[in-house]
Amino acid sequence: MLRGTALTGLLVGCAPSRAPVTVQDTVVEPVPPRAEYRLVVMGDQGTGRPEQRAVARAMQAVCREWGCDLGVGLGDNFYPSGPDHVDSPLFRERFENLYGGLGFPFLMIPGNHDESLVWGGDGANPGGAEVQLAYSRVNSRWVMPDRFYRARLGKVAEVLAVDMAPLAAYLPSRRPQERPGGSWDAAQRAWLKQKATSSVAPWTFLLGHHPLFSNARHGEAGAYDRLPTAQQRGDAVRSLYRSVCGDVDVIFSGHDHALQLFAPQPECPGTWQVVSGAAGQGESAQRGHRPALFQEFHQPGFTWLRVNESEVKLRFYTVDGNGTPTLAFEQAITK
Repeated sequence: MLRGTALTGLLVGCAPSRAPVTVQDTVVEPVPPRAEYRLVVMGDQGTGRPEQRAVARAMQAVCREWGCDLGVGLGDNFYPSGPDHVDSPLFRERFENLYGGLGFPFLMIPGNHDESLVWGGDGANPGGAEVQLAYSRVNSRWVMPDRFYRARLGKVAEVLAVDMAPLAAYLPSRRPQERPGGSWDAAQRAWLKQKATSSVAPWTFLLGHHPLFSNARHGEAGAYDRLPTAQQRGDAVRSLYRSVCGDVDVIFSGHDHALQLFAPQPECPGTWQVVSGAAGQGESAQRGHRPALFQEFHQPGFTWLRVNESEVKLRFYTVDGNGTPTLAFEQAITK
């Protein structure tokens, strides 16, 4: 695996903090270059429940049949909250024991449960994400080199990974600069826009725990959980995603424990949205009515995709209690 830095600079944000934030463009090449990549995508998997183990077995079956080169973890890697030190047995029990046998690395991002402060899922402790960064230095299968980073998939795709937890936390982040409008938020936002607009790869993917669009329980960015404050309802998440609409081809998110696929929408033309947050349990309920090509709210499951320079093939799998995968929907996206 190649890790490097290509850009270091200073950005100064606005209120609530004007302290400068050092921006490091962290780049990884998680697997050797090839003409085609096969990825398995899981989100909200870290429940420790039987459903998590069943989905892990189903992923193994799909990877044996169709092949897998790389995994993606979309956050909420642990419930109710993330480990507080790198030697926590949770890393072994809820990651390595379940997915290590697959033999390939996972691009990981944090979710709101990983950054819990007062109660599980409040999203107010960025130190939780930093424990998971430290774990990436001791387990090469867990790829999380920074809070926001990019991964190159040869000449086929570029993957941009961001940390959405501080931007839709139920409580204000313990670090003022990481609250919406702070200097850390400005740094991540500027980095994402620059990398999305400058990408020359045939495909550009964005990984962010919270979804832009969702018909499931938490709802859409800007209206999460029908909560009253701009931060809680995800106004900053919505504006961050919309700033790169059309510059990224697919947004992959979790947060809602459901499987959903949205074609490009009028509010975000040119960008598809995949919600794949059912790898630990499928327990959501339909709340919204945005037109979706596919949605499953009750069964656990995951997403598999094959990408080459001309096509992205998406497959959504549901999983029963025995770990048997069922192909529920597939969609090809072409340029």
